[in-house]
Amino acid sequence: MTRRQALRLLLLSGALVAGLPGLSLAESSDELARSAQYALEAGDTDKALSLLNDAQAKDPRNDHVQALLGRTYFQRGDARAALTHFTLAVRLNPEDTLSRIMVETIGQFPLPPEGKKPGDAPSRHALPAADAAARAEREALIHPTAGDKRHAPLRLLIDPGHGGADVGAPGEGLRESDVTLDIALRLARILAASPQRVTLSLTRTADVSLPDWARAALAGFYGVDMLLSLHAARVPRPEAAGIAVYAYARTPSDALARETARIEGGGRNLHPVEASRAGQDIFLSAARRAAGTGRIAAGKRLAGELADALRQGRAPLAVAGGGSGPFPLLAAADAPAVLVELGFLSHPQDAAALAVPEKRQAMAEALALAVLATAGKETVGAP
Repeated sequence: MTRRQALRLLLLSGALVAGLPGLSLAESSDELARSAQYALEAGDTDKALSLLNDAQAKDPRNDHVQALLGRTYFQRGDARAALTHFTLAVRLNPEDTLSRIMVETIGQFPLPPEGKKPGDAPSRHALPAADAAARAEREALIHPTAGDKRHAPLRLLIDPGHGGADVGAPGEGLRESDVTLDIALRLARILAASPQRVTLSLTRTADVSLPDWARAALAGFYGVDMLLSLHAARVPRPEAAGIAVYAYARTPSDALARETARIEGGGRNLHPVEASRAGQDIFLSAARRAAGTGRIAAGKRLAGELADALRQGRAPLAVAGGGSGPFPLLAAADAPAVLVELGFLSHPQDAAALAVPEKRQAMAEALALAVLATAGKETVGAP
């Protein structure tokens, strides 16, 4: 056999192999993971899961694949499977901060029974927490309001802004992440004790970092009617004072809304490597898709109702501003979403008020009354 004949035979053999099902040149685990990432960005979790299962079969110790499997199951509402894969990703790569964050996030809430999604039936088997007090806090906040969501007037997700390495507004004095968590927990306790039923969830109950894409995903994960994101930014403008209630809009309603959205939208990519590997692109893609949908219109209506109710209440600070702006979290949330600046830490009087526990309690009480007033309306969460 001549050299030319041998080459022709090899080429023919390759063509035959390529034409047989299952015998094509195999993609690597990383290549399959990249294809799965594109499928997730397009919202096709079935295709992503199929690709990632193939990738896992090729390389069970690929931490990238495990992180993406966690993300896929999280998007599909399967908390148990998501936790399994995020945990494995951390074991394989202890520097995968984002997967570690997701383990902590899912661990903040009791897992539903196997085969059921959150809200179908409350589970009393919470994941081991760092300490018993934190676990008791979670149980106290969740179980009084758990049950059949169809009979609750409002399903609410409270989002204490920032957390962990992301302390929020830079500067001396109070940390924004501490203020938002304190008031969020106070608000949750008040609503949990209210005779007016509210199905209640929180994005965090401790000082942990959480990317915006995960906060946005939790809104859909828990099937809520409203995401209420709490903040207390430092905005270097003279009119930045008092309580401000914002909804999403591509074009800001005024200069303060533009600057507040810019500040609140920055500083989120604290873990660029992990974010790119496990979902930051998906978050940005979701934000682009969500803009202009019924959720945005419902968020604007809810923001107006909350602002009106706060003005009629006894908040320790005046409702002096609000409107709408390009807040990425509000765009991407899979629910009507509202962002409340509880005050501006850049304003001396606001900062002084938020430093006093009694004032923070009064703020939480005013927010609770406003939320309950909104919950009494039949149009809550309707597009």
